[in-house]
Amino acid sequence: MRNLLPLLFLMSAALAADKAPADELARLDARELHNRGTQRLAEGDLAGAEDALRASLGRDVDPMRPPALHNLGHVRFGKGKSVLGGKTAGDVTELSIARSYLEAADADISDMKDQIELLDKAKAEGREPDYVPATAALGGGISTFRTIKKLIPKEEAMVTKRIGVIAAWTRSVSDFRGAQELDAADAQAKANADAIEELLRALRRETNALEEAIEAQRKKLEELRAVIQELIKRIPDDKLPQNAEGDEEDDENFLPPERQKPKPGNGDPKKGKPGEEQKMTEQEARGSLEGLKNEFGRKMPAGGQEGKGGNGGKPTDKKGKDY
Repeated sequence: MRNLLPLLFLMSAALAADKAPADELARLDARELHNRGTQRLAEGDLAGAEDALRASLGRDVDPMRPPALHNLGHVRFGKGKSVLGGKTAGDVTELSIARSYLEAADADISDMKDQIELLDKAKAEGREPDYVPATAALGGGISTFRTIKKLIPKEEAMVTKRIGVIAAWTRSVSDFRGAQELDAADAQAKANADAIEELLRALRRETNALEEAIEAQRKKLEELRAVIQELIKRIPDDKLPQNAEGDEEDDENFLPPERQKPKPGNGDPKKGKPGEEQKMTEQEARGSLEGLKNEFGRKMPAGGQEGKGGNGGKPTDKKGKDY
């Protein structure tokens, strides 16, 4: 029991530390909470400022509501701004990259379709097709496909981040509007709300454009995949680019199953790696036991059946002398 006492003491201290801020705020009145929140805001502690200012509003003291709402508007605007890396607008680089790869995909699709026509024409005329440009076009299309496929999850994360900023700034506008409604003389609150609404409109436009680009990329992937597979049908295995099969980073394999090479370790699933413990299925185990019974559990016959070769049959009657 003595060994548990220090641990229990530490756990109690940790729980007390978690409750301390809440208990401390509970002892303060609306003005003290407002002053605490204003101080935290000046220090850059946005979470601490939000807790104190919300607690001040919770006291429902009318004279303190306008300044608490005004400062809470600054807090929530600051939170959104920090998510954007200290900026007041979303980075349009992501959107530019998304659109540039859509253009690249269109160019690759056009090149691959041209090569399909050239290969088909050569075969129809009985000529040996020139696979070099076809292989180059196919490799480029596959490379663009893989790049877009990797970009989409990153772009979706950016959209999620921006949606969070939009939510924070929308609440910020409401805070400033509320402060101005309660105190008509607070012209700065109105100016702040107007300015943030303008930023919100721009951020929503950029976010919607990025979402549209992501959806366009998804459709373009399907179009790319179809053209890639059509071109692969016309190129022999020894002429295909190396990126036609999946790699460690991307398991997308464009080859039909009958043309895919077996990967190391993907042979007979029943066979494990050398030295690895093997496990039998229940059916295999029963079969082995039955085999052992047949091999060792039966009685050995005294002789073979009659009419069969070897030493089987009845023992040969030896003729004795006639007496």
